[in-house]
Amino acid sequence: MSESNSNRRLGKTVVKAEDEALLLCARIHLSSPDVARLRSRLTQPFDWDYLYKLARRHSLVPLVYFRLEHSVGSLVPPEVLKRFRKDYQENAARNLVLTDELNSVIKECAMAGIETIAFKGPALAKFAYGDLALRRFLDLDLMVRRADVLRAIDVLEVRGYVAAKTLSASQQEVLLRTQHNLQFIRERLIVELHWQVSSELFASSVTAEELWQRLITIELNGKQVRTLATDDLLFSLCVHGSRHLWQGLAWICDIAQIVSRPDINWPSLMRRAKQTHTTRMFLLGLHLARNLFDAPLPGSIIEAIDSDKRISLLALEIIEHLFDSTDYQPAGLAAIFRYNFFVRNDWRSRARYFRYMLAPTESDLAVLKVAGPLRFAYYLLRPFRLLTFARPEPKAARPTNR
Repeated sequence: MSESNSNRRLGKTVVKAEDEALLLCARIHLSSPDVARLRSRLTQPFDWDYLYKLARRHSLVPLVYFRLEHSVGSLVPPEVLKRFRKDYQENAARNLVLTDELNSVIKECAMAGIETIAFKGPALAKFAYGDLALRRFLDLDLMVRRADVLRAIDVLEVRGYVAAKTLSASQQEVLLRTQHNLQFIRERLIVELHWQVSSELFASSVTAEELWQRLITIELNGKQVRTLATDDLLFSLCVHGSRHLWQGLAWICDIAQIVSRPDINWPSLMRRAKQTHTTRMFLLGLHLARNLFDAPLPGSIIEAIDSDKRISLLALEIIEHLFDSTDYQPAGLAAIFRYNFFVRNDWRSRARYFRYMLAPTESDLAVLKVAGPLRFAYYLLRPFRLLTFARPEPKAARPTNR
């Protein structure tokens, strides 16, 4: 990455050495010129505390530690390397525990006749990075068919999980129609039970049945589990990142790790994006991965990105926010609406998003208890809830590289 390219890509007049060091460290593979550039940055006056806090904000400490240790360890103050190593080891230990729990839930679902898909979390860590220890995740995502959701809930409850929000059967029925997952908690463990990649109202990405027909198998802690095929995973991650306004660098790093795989069917993905009216959403994720992590993209994809000037404008705003502070600052309601308006290419998809925003969430249903015949009240009260809390997502916590 040349210095002129860095300045252009980060959208700043001057790029902090620490910002560029983070981007270089958040890669599994570094070329010799990039290693030399990283060494050059680290030999300048360098704020190690800033690098650590920025890496923590973006859930990149494991990757940064790996790169510092293996490429430039002699340039890192011992106390700094120790600080990163401690977080890395704690993350690795936690990830093993979470992966074993995921395997146990999958096994018990299978015993109950429920097919499952390991989604994000450990499966993504192994698929994209080849090592569970290199990606941070705090919860487990499991996908089942919509018809199996209630039986899967029974499996979780037998294991001691309880719903994050207490909902009646009729309220769960509302969520099964309008949302895409439910959250369950057991002590410090969190499982998100999915029946779709995202709400169809948020973005029509890929149908559930298409996902089930193209699954692949990977190994997690010695167990074979099924997960999304490369194309489906890449498309799903672009939708997921967009749903969270790309407020975490780790999500962009995931994209960068996957796009270099040789089995991606780019023409098929572009056809899917056009058919589902998510072209800009899909290309934005790829553009961010190329700009920040030099992710390799086919010429046809680069041409498609360059032909849509709105993509570069959205990316500049996202990047500025990614590096504005070492502390996470959630986007306000106005910024969320503005982003989601412009990341969609046409009025049809914008209208669908507006309907999505008005659809009740777990939080709405947990707070507002109404009888079955009066369920329309959730839709009437949803706008007032939005204005009160100024957060459209059911999970309003900081990004955790889920």
